Amino acid sequence: MKNLSIPAMLSSLALCASFAMAQDITPTRVGPVSQYGQLMTGKNSQGQGRIYGSCEGVKDGAEVQVRGMSLYWSLMPQALEFWTDEGVSTMVRDMNIQIVRAAMATGNEDWKGEWNGIQLKGYASDSEHQKQFVKTVVEAAIKNDIYVIIDWHSHTAHQQTESAKEFFKEMAETYGKYDNVIFELFNEPQKISWSEVKNYADQVIGVIRQYSDNLILVGNPEWDQNPHQALGNEVTDSKKNTAYTFHYYANTHKWEGSSDKWVSEGARAEQAINGGLSVFISEWGTGNADGSGDPDQGCNQCNQKWQNFANKHKLSWANWSASKIEEGTAAFQPSSTNTSLQYTTAGNLVKSYLATNPTSYTKCGGDNGDENGGNNNGNNENSPIFAKTDLSYNVSVVGNTLHIAGGAATVEIFSLKGNKIMSIDQVSGTLSLASLPVGSYFARIQMGPSKMLRAIQIK
Repeated sequence: MKNLSIPAMLSSLALCASFAMAQDITPTRVGPVSQYGQLMTGKNSQGQGRIYGSCEGVKDGAEVQVRGMSLYWSLMPQALEFWTDEGVSTMVRDMNIQIVRAAMATGNEDWKGEWNGIQLKGYASDSEHQKQFVKTVVEAAIKNDIYVIIDWHSHTAHQQTESAKEFFKEMAETYGKYDNVIFELFNEPQKISWSEVKNYADQVIGVIRQYSDNLILVGNPEWDQNPHQALGNEVTDSKKNTAYTFHYYANTHKWEGSSDKWVSEGARAEQAINGGLSVFISEWGTGNADGSGDPDQGCNQCNQKWQNFANKHKLSWANWSASKIEEGTAAFQPSSTNTSLQYTTAGNLVKSYLATNPTSYTKCGGDNGDENGGNNNGNNENSPIFAKTDLSYNVSVVGNTLHIAGGAATVEIFSLKGNKIMSIDQVSGTLSLASLPVGSYFARIQMGPSKMLRAIQIK
């Protein structure tokens, strides 16, 4: 590598900043993510599990409940049409969604479907196309400033541990810096033990935590009907930011009631919540558990009663499904396209619930970005990747050692082309850079909202 003088390195700053910024995805609107920040678990003053946002933190009255749609399994053309930038943007505009769930097929599934010339097969058979479907949805969500769940949509994820680790490593490394992203590790475990689910989840969480502290969702035995089984035996998460999923279908499952031999699904979820676990409804349907049935068929206003249950506990949710599959719980008519939605009976009902979502949002910290706690990630025009603000700390470089005085900081090292080489949190005192190859670099040091850039020469 050609060695540059410090002035020459700094003269390259604008080009490097421009290059690095080009790698980021910039929202085109102010939505729920800008207002709430990263979603995080916590307990209210009664010890009940809730979800909060990093902008206001964990305090009574600051609970965050976001509601939106789950895409159908990524194996059918009637679903894939909505796994697009246009599909996500149309749901934001027409349905007022705050969150979208990308339910990716994970195994060797092959339903002989084709979409845009692609034979639709699960991740185990065609990882590249399946990853691209997910990435398209994630990036559309970030542009629309809504939350997105990356869902390993499997009933047997505990038998796919290595594949899941590989997948979530890439997703966390690529998108884990965005507050929008939520990782769902195990869609619906079937009749296996909680210990089997936990063993799998602990391994995958460990991989994700190398790159991201974002919210993680973990399933539980018998189709996410038993989040209370994690009480006293929670997953191992170094960031303590894991919630437990709960799924229901309104015609099939009960929000209340119990006997000596039977406890309703809602009561089990409530037990988990009252025990301090944060619970997230990552999938629910208006009809029967098999996807069939009209809303409230055979029950008295059960959809509204389930909504009352969710609102009481501030439970976020994603409705199954944003598709034109021919089943009762699909939201869209067969004539729908990803830019023009016509709704089924189920879709109109869900749309009426989503209509009570906010229609406008205020950016956390006002016009200057996310200074109250949300991650900026270089997406705000007032905070470019190499911005320098008022500093409350001192940085110096002696030899191959970076010295930081004034507190703990995040240090990121970039090549002269703007490629990030390393990122280390909670650096206090000194940081050895001797492991870097000989050459020239930029270091970005951030402590709270303050950032500074230093040129580094490794000899």
